[in-house]
Amino acid sequence: MRRLRHRDDAQSLDKVEFLVVDVETTGLSTTDDLILQVGAVVADSSGRIRQRFSSYVRPADGAFPWGTDQPPAHHIHGITNDDLRAGMPTRRALRRLRRLARRRILVAHNAKFDYGFLASESQRHFVELQIDSPVCTLELSRKLDPKRAESHKLVTLCERYGISLDDAHDALCDATATAQLLPILIENHGARTLGDLRRIVGGPTVA
Repeated sequence: MRRLRHRDDAQSLDKVEFLVVDVETTGLSTTDDLILQVGAVVADSSGRIRQRFSSYVRPADGAFPWGTDQPPAHHIHGITNDDLRAGMPTRRALRRLRRLARRRILVAHNAKFDYGFLASESQRHFVELQIDSPVCTLELSRKLDPKRAESHKLVTLCERYGISLDDAHDALCDATATAQLLPILIENHGARTLGDLRRIVGGPTVA
């Protein structure tokens, strides 16, 4: 997947496309838990959506590794076993994301979580999905609040900036809201080029 490269530094963000991704999972461990849903949107720096992709993800060969009526964390994301049976196999979903990611800058809210799972699942399913230096809107927002006086959860930021988030923890809904949040954060940081964005992303994060 695409890096923020030094040779791209002068490129205007107006000329850049972003792939904004969200995943819903069985839990928090990238080693032991699995992706259940993927949502992704291709957006420009103004937040305009150019393409959407969403699918429930059917683990392995379709045999669920949990012995319950619903998948783990159902109380958070509301995903059911029936949803997953109608979903896309994990390997196929990862291949679709790989195609969408070409020549685009990758974005997520709490990128360590989403791209950690994508990296883990890509290794597990032998899909060459290189993930490097995604833009994290959570960190971009935190850097605007060095004293950490406010919450930077996606739902809170959407309320603060008037962004619609009708179905939180639906992967496509979260990805769409993150794509609309990104240009607000870019503007608040005063970023105009990929170099500006790279320096913000690469700078220190307040703990």
